[in-house]
Amino acid sequence: MSSREPGPLLVVVAHPDDEALGFAGVIARARSEGRRIYIAVVTNGDDRAHGRLPLRFCGAPRGRPARVARLGVRRGSETLKAMSLLGLRHSRDPKASDVFLLGYPNYGLETIAGSDAPWTGDATGLHRTYAAAGAWHRCDGDLSNLLRGRHSQHCMADLARDLDDLLELTGPSDVYTHVEFDGHPDHAELHRQIVAALRRRGRPVIVHSTLIHPAGTRDRMHESAYDWPNPAQHEVATPYERFTPELNFAPPGESWGPLGPPDELIEVPPSMQSSDPAQNLKWQVIASYASQLECRVRGADPYHPSCGYMRAFVKRVEFFWTLRVSP
Repeated sequence: MSSREPGPLLVVVAHPDDEALGFAGVIARARSEGRRIYIAVVTNGDDRAHGRLPLRFCGAPRGRPARVARLGVRRGSETLKAMSLLGLRHSRDPKASDVFLLGYPNYGLETIAGSDAPWTGDATGLHRTYAAAGAWHRCDGDLSNLLRGRHSQHCMADLARDLDDLLELTGPSDVYTHVEFDGHPDHAELHRQIVAALRRRGRPVIVHSTLIHPAGTRDRMHESAYDWPNPAQHEVATPYERFTPELNFAPPGESWGPLGPPDELIEVPPSMQSSDPAQNLKWQVIASYASQLECRVRGADPYHPSCGYMRAFVKRVEFFWTLRVSP
């Protein structure tokens, strides 16, 4: 990582599972070095939900809003399980916790970051943050509520305050997050917001950014998941063969993007290089997100892209672009 004496390491991502896909190796290596590690997930990943139940959930109106809220709590609970496999624990006391859930709505960060007034277009109809708190039925685990006894509204001021609080709690010397040209709008916006928060804090920090969705895929992330990470779906017989812990990541398409190739490669620990999925720790962490893994045969298009896409993040290294943020 760096020759200087390292301080705490903060991984801050937009959605439940991003921290597993892009940073599980970094987390495991940092733990083996004795570093203090924190994980923060800013949204609940809760914009789409199917099914007929429940009638109500988290106080959300019956029907689709309640289903979306239930999915958000499920995904947050999956984060707590996944991070426990890496030795990180969640506590309702933010000062004692390794894992923080901020509880904002999926696909909402751009709008919220630009809103002086609270935004009310969230799919749950709650118009506030909420998050899992360990128990399935608890919806009060968002950072704002745990810190001050009230949920954040969906506006620029509350989002900035929550990120400021996160940095105050964790005091990182290294921050791992998304790169600004990531195709997902939440990922790109979070990069901008966390860099702005670091500059407000006024202490030197190195930001390490990775790519989850290639540049330019904002309107076709479903389709692009068949092509990247390598190997692409058309290059293998089944999605299961995209599990390739012996390989490095290859550029998506013709180019890595506007910053050129990553300037930092970190080899994952041996426990994440096993060729046996049942023994590979990174895959076990990713597989904790059962809600996001769809491997049923689906007619002419036999597999949902997530089946191979999430497996393809199991690689020999993790990659980053670095940025020094100074006062």
